[in-house]
Amino acid sequence: MELLCPSPTTGRKPLASKGGKHARRTCGTRHPKGDKDMATTKSTKRHTSKAERQQARERAQAALDRLGEGVRAVYDSERWESWLRSLSRFYDYSLGNTILIAMQMPTATHVASFRSWKRDFNRYVKKGEKGIEILVPMLVKDRDEDADEERRRLVGFRVGHVFDVSQTDGDPLPTLVDEVAGDVDLYAAILDAVRAVSAYPVEFVGDLPEGTNGFFRRGELVAIREGMSEGQTVKTALHELAHSRLHDGDPEGMPDRAMREVQAESVAYAVSAALGLDTSGYSFGYVASWAVGKTDEEMRACLQVVRDAAKAMVEDLQQAMAA
Repeated sequence: MELLCPSPTTGRKPLASKGGKHARRTCGTRHPKGDKDMATTKSTKRHTSKAERQQARERAQAALDRLGEGVRAVYDSERWESWLRSLSRFYDYSLGNTILIAMQMPTATHVASFRSWKRDFNRYVKKGEKGIEILVPMLVKDRDEDADEERRRLVGFRVGHVFDVSQTDGDPLPTLVDEVAGDVDLYAAILDAVRAVSAYPVEFVGDLPEGTNGFFRRGELVAIREGMSEGQTVKTALHELAHSRLHDGDPEGMPDRAMREVQAESVAYAVSAALGLDTSGYSFGYVASWAVGKTDEEMRACLQVVRDAAKAMVEDLQQAMAA
């Protein structure tokens, strides 16, 4: 996930060094499974041969070749139909209300009214949760005598409230993704390498909303949820690292959010494969959900961006792990 706006007090660019935009920073990032500073870990480094590095790059390329086929399989599945049925029950908010929702809760993903959560999804709003304010149109009926029909006329707006899924409990929503389970070889070394090649601090946090595994805040940090499996933690770290590399410039010159998510997850999938981690159960569905409506031309252009970004990230991580 990508947070669109840095906070006013700390929205700064990373300090540049001779190594370039993504040069190593010596910030101490705390390991999610303990208090030991990852910057002091010596035993996790691994030297790889030229052949091993080439094999990793080939695994990344092969993964990208499989990505399109995997996404198409998601579109043909019953799981996709179930997900679409659920999505259709969410109201399509206006641009103005979408902006209001994002301003009040940038991490919001699925919002609905108090009544709709209970009626349509068998979920209830948690006690003490504060509603997100939106503008609800006020309509009055006007009867057209000539046409012998009633019409509705807008007379103003009132404040209404909606709640994000993270503010509710109850039946789970249909999902297209399966969390990446299991342990990861060289887990600590990979996280050390992510920190080393990141232009921003990498932090593990424990208070993210439901359904949010991490985020990149432009100009500030990469954040990862604590307590996930090693596989999901690595995948998420790579996803947010991809955001920090691809989507850290002027928002006006970037692709839309859907394409940014497709790019970041595709890079994470390819780099995970290079590291020996299979994230297809998560990545195929994630990419499919964000790629809806994209043209073949858009996806071909996206693939070239992903190939270049994945290749560069694999090489940088390999160098960091061997240092």
